Amino acid sequence: MTISHWRRTNTLGELRCDTLVLGAGVAGLSAALALRAHHVDTLVVDRAAVGSGASSRNAGYLMRGAADNYTAGVRTWGRDITRDLWRLTEHNLFLLRSRGVERLQTYQPRPSCLLALTEEEQIELHQARSMMLEDGLDAPWIETGSDTVWRSGLARAGLVNPHDAVCNPCELLAMLRAQLHAPIIEHQEAIAIEESGRNVIVTLTDGRVRANHVIACLNAYAPLLIAESARWVAPNRGQMLTLRAPAARLDMSYYANHGSEYFRAVEPGVFVIGGWRKHFAEAERTYEDAVSHGVQNGLESFARAMFGADQQVISRWSGIMGFSPHGRPIAGPIRHGSRVWFLGGFTGHGMSLAHATASLAVDAMLGLAGLPPAIAGTLASSRA
Repeated sequence: MTISHWRRTNTLGELRCDTLVLGAGVAGLSAALALRAHHVDTLVVDRAAVGSGASSRNAGYLMRGAADNYTAGVRTWGRDITRDLWRLTEHNLFLLRSRGVERLQTYQPRPSCLLALTEEEQIELHQARSMMLEDGLDAPWIETGSDTVWRSGLARAGLVNPHDAVCNPCELLAMLRAQLHAPIIEHQEAIAIEESGRNVIVTLTDGRVRANHVIACLNAYAPLLIAESARWVAPNRGQMLTLRAPAARLDMSYYANHGSEYFRAVEPGVFVIGGWRKHFAEAERTYEDAVSHGVQNGLESFARAMFGADQQVISRWSGIMGFSPHGRPIAGPIRHGSRVWFLGGFTGHGMSLAHATASLAVDAMLGLAGLPPAIAGTLASSRA
């Protein structure tokens, strides 16, 4: 977004802090919490309001794993990185539970099921299960069930994440914000960022911030401020809808078609469903916050196949996700020796990865630990 001359003021003057966090989604709030745990003077700035981006527009899965299954991960990244990434998502939920996510009104411990609708995916999921068991990961296998998915006749088999959960992502954001004893400035666009000696100067709509370090938790929107980050993250629109299907029942949260489609119950008879992006991949690589007829019609068609014809759409929406070139999160300085760090590229799994990844990124930025291989530093990722 561009900012007109008339909109720019100096109302805020010049603010100072040790570390400025840009973006107040799950990643930004989590990074700020990790900084505060190390007694770092921290300020958070967001161009809109807390969680106004993809962090409040997702399906609310607290899920183990990445966008595709374990077999696909091993094929792409190798066994060690895939195992570490799965463990990181388990640790993400552990950390959120330690913060009290289980006390949220909408939190529910609910298994997730990677659902095979084709023979090809059934074989791949079975291979995934074998490797997961070898790597010490709990991985139940099912070929039958009693809920609506299995009664549809489309399901062939499923690989279960037995310790997953769901919640309203807005409640999760509110919990993180309540625990953050650091100032948050909302409705301030970061217009420019400049490194000057040991300082980073960030120009905002109504002032500027002088900091020792900056962590850009802008995910898909980072390239609009930091040109270098276009190598590490690209916008991908995700579309969703909520529908009422009184006769349907889901016992688990489901991922189907290699994670392309996903759906879960919100309350009895009400379900949220998302995906169908892969059928319109080029058109969905956009910053436009809107729904399209093609994707929405596809989601409705998929829902009818799964839930039957007795359904009514309640709401439709979209969110802009940040995809990395290799499908793993990225954390690190934007260039060698820079005091500006990038954190993002969660590839649709920010709820499952951002909290734990932010903690690791902060430790690395403060020189307390190195980044694990499962989280690619930006210098390495530019060669991915």
